[in-house]
Amino acid sequence: MIGLESGMLVQHASLGLGKVVAVEPTAVHVVFVTQGARVATKLRLPMALPFLGPPASSNAWLSGLSGFTLDAKTGRYGRTTTWLSHPDAVALFTEAFPLAFEDPTYLAPEKGRGDRAARWRRAHAAFVAAFGDGQGERLLATGDVAGLVERTIKIGRIVSPIVREAGKTPFEAGRNEPTLARGFFAALFDLLSADAPDRARFEALAASVAALAPGGATPESRWPLVTLLPFVARPDVHVLLRPHFVCDGAQRLGLELLYEAAPNWATYASLLDATRQLLAKLRPLGARDHVDVEAFMYVVLANPIRPKPQARAKPSARARARASGEDEETDSGTEDDLEHDAEPEL
Repeated sequence: MIGLESGMLVQHASLGLGKVVAVEPTAVHVVFVTQGARVATKLRLPMALPFLGPPASSNAWLSGLSGFTLDAKTGRYGRTTTWLSHPDAVALFTEAFPLAFEDPTYLAPEKGRGDRAARWRRAHAAFVAAFGDGQGERLLATGDVAGLVERTIKIGRIVSPIVREAGKTPFEAGRNEPTLARGFFAALFDLLSADAPDRARFEALAASVAALAPGGATPESRWPLVTLLPFVARPDVHVLLRPHFVCDGAQRLGLELLYEAAPNWATYASLLDATRQLLAKLRPLGARDHVDVEAFMYVVLANPIRPKPQARAKPSARARARASGEDEETDSGTEDDLEHDAEPEL
């Protein structure tokens, strides 16, 4: 049995890893990785104590999860102020681009609000021109690591205005560490040669980035380095993982992300599953691949939720009388109960 405190991670016997949001005398509110992050699950005390123990693993995304507030009517803790339903997210996107992914502004070549997707497309074209049709493998076979590095840096410059991490690549170090750079490109081309991402190839690329990354770099900072070039090369298959951007998107859009700080296959696979599902929902709007998913998330997350205007009710005759001082009597009525879509108490 453990002492429960708000903010701590716990392991439930059946619900898995979770984070304590609040502790009350008769209940503990926990948000679980496996159940999304909109509403915390309410566990009755002391009945729930035998099922809770120390966390079996760490989870940086869950540790950083915040923004839960108490709904006085339901007695539940949720993130309703930041949560976005899919229709709400689409509404925000089409507010910026009325014709969605077919909007001329969205498709415009690197100007205005369409700059993000256009830059990703230009970077993809540059990657194909530099490494396509086996060019990358041939450069690697001849030992032209310098040529590989220079071409990669040029691609990074295309997207550096929209991805700050692109300017922090370790490839410059590859000039002085050709053996490590060679290992990186070998792993990269091997990953891209597969029809679909797989664990062994992904983990080999992650290991090569860890070896090439500058000293003092945090494990989390390696995520963009591992996923940037695969995403640029094959946006139909791969996805970019920028930790703060993706974690915020997962929390607000309800994407299931098994996030860990260091690059790993479980996290990447969970993101791929989530973005594939999102892409399927966006295809009717004209979305083609993960470039469109990334642009959609960027536009949606950059726009705050605007509360819908509510019509002001006309004051009753009694209210007008009280306002004028003609009636000092007070009402003792109760508000109507509201229905809430909450998870069941356990």
